[in-house]
Amino acid sequence: MLFRQSGGAGHGSADGSAGGGSADVREQTTQTEPHAGTPAPPHPRTPLLRLAWLLAGVAVMAGGGYLVAALVIFPAPLLPNERQVPRVMSLSEDEARHDIERAGLAPSVVGREAHPTARRGDVIWQDPPPGVATPRGSTVQLVLAAGPPRVAVPDVHGYDEAFARRLLTAAGLTVELVDTVLIKDVQTGTVAGTEPMAGESLAVGRSVTLHLAR
Repeated sequence: MLFRQSGGAGHGSADGSAGGGSADVREQTTQTEPHAGTPAPPHPRTPLLRLAWLLAGVAVMAGGGYLVAALVIFPAPLLPNERQVPRVMSLSEDEARHDIERAGLAPSVVGREAHPTARRGDVIWQDPPPGVATPRGSTVQLVLAAGPPRVAVPDVHGYDEAFARRLLTAAGLTVELVDTVLIKDVQTGTVAGTEPMAGESLAVGRSVTLHLAR
């Protein structure tokens, strides 16, 4: 009797183990989960979002490039009421006025200044500068050349010829002629006077005659 109870118990245990094992296998088979290292499949809308961001970036860069070109490199008028300031540097006053008025703007001479190379009456400065877009009827200020700068003839009386030449050259003048005159109480070989006289105003680059005592 003891043998039957032991065998039955053992058989029952074996069947139970076998039955439970099969159920566990089926459960594991139906509930298998992906491995932690396996990447998740891409979302179907991800490529569209990337394309949209790419197109937006291209549009922003194109718009920024247009603004830089329009406002900095080629500042042409952006509005119908704007006019582009013409370049009138080195033109005469009449020519500058004509070009500015033809552009729909108003010329205004605000001053005259000496200039070493520009012809008298030519434009040597303008504001706004050329190429700038400004509203119709805006004023364009002009400064005209008043001729070369002028200097006073330095007083070289009593100096020798070489030193007198250096002083005149430093003042922006030249020595065109040297002659001798009979002057009492003046050391021979020194400057007795100049033509024009000392203190007179001359344009830079003009010549002066030296009178040396003999």
